[in-house]
Amino acid sequence: MTGTTWISTLSLASLLVGCAADGSSMPTGEPETLDIPSFEDYVDPKADTGYVGNRAAELEATLTGRVRVMLADKSAADLEQIAAALRTDPRSWEHRHITAAVSDQVKYARNALQSQRMQLNLEGGEPTFSAITVVEGGLELEYALRVESLVKMKDLERDNLTVADLVGRIVEARLPLVPAGLFDRAGATCATDPATGQPPSEMGPHNFFFYFDPAREGCVLADSELVTARYEVQSSLDAPTVYPEYDRLVADGRIEMGIIFGQIEHGELKTGDWGFLSFDTMTRELTSKGFRVTEQLPDRRGHRMTRTYPGGLVVNVAMYTPVDFADDVDRDVASTRFRDIMRASEVFYYNGHAFYGSLRVLDDPTAYPEGVYQVLFMDACWSYAYYTKQVFRNRATQTDVDGYALADVVNNTEPGITGSERTAAVLYDNLFKGAAAVHARGDASAYSWNAMIRYMNDHAIERARWRTSHPDPEIYGVSGVRTNLFQPGNRPPPPDPGTAGRRTRFASALLAAAARETASARDRFSALVLDAETAGDYALVERCDSAKERLK
Repeated sequence: MTGTTWISTLSLASLLVGCAADGSSMPTGEPETLDIPSFEDYVDPKADTGYVGNRAAELEATLTGRVRVMLADKSAADLEQIAAALRTDPRSWEHRHITAAVSDQVKYARNALQSQRMQLNLEGGEPTFSAITVVEGGLELEYALRVESLVKMKDLERDNLTVADLVGRIVEARLPLVPAGLFDRAGATCATDPATGQPPSEMGPHNFFFYFDPAREGCVLADSELVTARYEVQSSLDAPTVYPEYDRLVADGRIEMGIIFGQIEHGELKTGDWGFLSFDTMTRELTSKGFRVTEQLPDRRGHRMTRTYPGGLVVNVAMYTPVDFADDVDRDVASTRFRDIMRASEVFYYNGHAFYGSLRVLDDPTAYPEGVYQVLFMDACWSYAYYTKQVFRNRATQTDVDGYALADVVNNTEPGITGSERTAAVLYDNLFKGAAAVHARGDASAYSWNAMIRYMNDHAIERARWRTSHPDPEIYGVSGVRTNLFQPGNRPPPPDPGTAGRRTRFASALLAAAARETASARDRFSALVLDAETAGDYALVERCDSAKERLK
């Protein structure tokens, strides 16, 4: 279960952010000012709230199937030994590469479920195995897997259905028995672009599942190479009223935010790339909300902004252009940069291509700050399906096996349209207002996840209403929040020595992130020193002073 995902509408420009291979669709028609009430009027129960309404519901289902894993380098005795070990401990890390075949196979159910108007979360949870059998050259695993899907309210209305009507529904999908190496075996013979009905123009192993069509005429897969999986809806997940963990965000009186804009038009990075334009739009949006630029990074790489809210909450924003993440940047270098920025951020925003879920930096546990609660937003196409479970899997701990305690993940179930950064700016405006209210021990009851997501979705609808292309708005939601603990009236405790420990964890991350930006690094570490002195953490004072000297 990924927690609940809620949906509503907000709007902006028009280029597909993470879907089109060439990034060629251009934004047209969206006005500078949108006809939508302020958030404060929007959540006022006396105001007209016709915009309000969830736009999707999350379904919980069980998917049962059978997958074969070929292990050609293992003898029959080896296979028997591995099978016995898996029966005893199916979650063994030593054999993770074998059980991971379940997730690899499940992705190929995407199109079968989409034909039934269900958006599959492509990163399933932990399977349970009913049988593990040794076959010639490998193992066969029979499994059951709890998975989540979203269904759009407009699709239910079109079919005259309610969410409850879907409980008990069964969808059967033909999946590859052996998903490993499938692209090399089948390739274009078993692929159809769902948008055109024609063979896809660009395809590889990383996105073959997106186009998989075993019923296509000429598909080279024999019936014996396919298996029928069964997807059965068990329940719909109602949405309680929940909030970000505001008290945890403001515990030290400061919020660190990182923003990355990716390259949109592939090839040589051009000065007019939509990633740069979105960066500029976000800068204008934040400036209009009281932020100011405090430092420009060299070589058009980005800048830093800050705002102090009434009551004293300080929000620091580090914004990065596509320069460090362009197509011609070494992937390892770009991934390290991405990881350093995300690790140094309590609030993290990525705007760019989804790459069919292949941003593997999110699968690196070291990309997340240890023990620190984060709000993450992957603003790309279908990020609910691609990246939600990746985050939770790597935020899980022994005491929080679902990974929800340390992450709230904002996501999208539709193609992302360039201009969505304006909708994101509205989210962050309200998120920080809620945090500032809690820090000042005021009333943050208006700033629930439910209200903020509904407002985002209404904003996306209003943007889409003005476009001359790409008429469908994004559908936003947030996952991992069902068990959030904060409620209005919870008073944040005064700062204590524990805060210094939290900043100790940030010190290492900030040092790595600031290594190439020495102009601001000393100031940021000076702030850490002040916090540490206040809390009496003199070991951290010495660490920060030492780091500061190295950055001179």
